[in-house]
Amino acid sequence: MNMRSIQNYFMNLFRPARAQAIGARFPLLNDPNARVLDVGGGSYPWDLLNPAARVTILNKSRPPTVPEGARWEFVIGDGTSLEYPDRSFDLVFSNSVIEHVGDLEAQTKFANEMRRVGKHLYCQTPNRWFPVEPHLIALIIHWFPSSVVRRLARYGSVWGWATKPNRQQVDEFLSLIRLLSFKEFSQLYPDCDIRRERVFGLTKSFIAERIAQDIDR
Repeated sequence: MNMRSIQNYFMNLFRPARAQAIGARFPLLNDPNARVLDVGGGSYPWDLLNPAARVTILNKSRPPTVPEGARWEFVIGDGTSLEYPDRSFDLVFSNSVIEHVGDLEAQTKFANEMRRVGKHLYCQTPNRWFPVEPHLIALIIHWFPSSVVRRLARYGSVWGWATKPNRQQVDEFLSLIRLLSFKEFSQLYPDCDIRRERVFGLTKSFIAERIAQDIDR
């Protein structure tokens, strides 16, 4: 059982509709003079949207979803400390990344840097209180204390069944995930509208958007 193929299957159920919404809400993507910074991203959603805007994908290392020779610029960088001037991008974008940058302090730095360098802003993250944990692919075990999650992750999740991790691998994997509640996410993006992405009436993820008005590019 290949974990990446399982995750891709579930992600592909939602990503096309999300990409379509992104394109509709940010028409600047059709402007060849617009600049976009994708913090911590890969080829999604640019492979679906094929934007005219100039897209820079920033990550600590080249993700496998950004092949050599891709039509988007790729740079090495740290989302918690962006080396760009204020408001230097028309849109700063991040999809399912902020939950992986570290503790609340690191997440705060990440959000502040996005807010600083972007005129428009888009940030999506899974909802901590959605019953399915999207990285483990498991029901509600992420609602328990971390000591319990460590014990359940191996045999109580699709990730555990597929990868058969040892205790150290479980700890390392869980250390890379810090899901956010609505309150925490709203506090990280106080100047943004927070939208809810729903599945069967339940909030699957949160989306912070700042759509600036009357900005000279």
